[in-house]
Amino acid sequence: MFNVKTCLLKIVVPVFLLFLLLTGCQDEASKLALTEKSYTSASLPQCKEDICPKINIQLMQAKGDSPLSTTINNAVEKVMAATLSMSPDEQSKIKTIDDGIANFITAYRQSKSEFPDLAETYEITSTSSVSHDSNTLLSLEMETYSYWGGAHGYGSTTYLNFDKETGEQLDTKHLIKDEQKFKAMAEKMFRKQQDIPSKGNINETGYFFENDSFSLPENIGFEGDELVLIYNPYEVAAYAEGQIIIKIPKAEAGPFLSVRL
Repeated sequence: MFNVKTCLLKIVVPVFLLFLLLTGCQDEASKLALTEKSYTSASLPQCKEDICPKINIQLMQAKGDSPLSTTINNAVEKVMAATLSMSPDEQSKIKTIDDGIANFITAYRQSKSEFPDLAETYEITSTSSVSHDSNTLLSLEMETYSYWGGAHGYGSTTYLNFDKETGEQLDTKHLIKDEQKFKAMAEKMFRKQQDIPSKGNINETGYFFENDSFSLPENIGFEGDELVLIYNPYEVAAYAEGQIIIKIPKAEAGPFLSVRL
């Protein structure tokens, strides 16, 4: 016999559970609190009584121990570990920002010990900010400059993107749902902006894309209603070229995105 009450329960209960799940995700996202943490030569204990490089690091950190907060803080630390090390081997040994700073200070002191007349001072400067924040997507922008001696330092921009509902960090494959079509559109914009003929070899004017084939940059982020592609120095061009920045309006990027702006 058909039981209306049982049927209604089978419909209502799953819907109610789904509502609780979605509400929980939204609550976690809405409770996200970001704060800034500072590391400077003037404030570091190890710089009080001995020489130190120039250090001025301002980082965004998420409060709490939610999955989203943990993911954000781990991602930020990973970027700084790479910035505060000179090799993949060093980077693998750096687990925290404090480890990275200690490594940077040690490298500078060793350099000064070997070359006491060295005039240049090692330097690390880093700032971070929220470039996009919606109900579902958070994008952090990290601007970093480092100098380890030599002819010049190195400045770069890193974007970190997070799904506020799942607490996951998003890479390119999670941001773009049709990468081949998106690449085709991005290449047209790149060629137009950089004055490269539409049908010639993309490297013919001095770029060095691998296999003479256009590729997306390592860093893709969001600023307001725009999707931003940033090629850092040496990524596809010589250092003197500087950063190459392609900004794509939401209306053009939207059909290719797996996330909602």
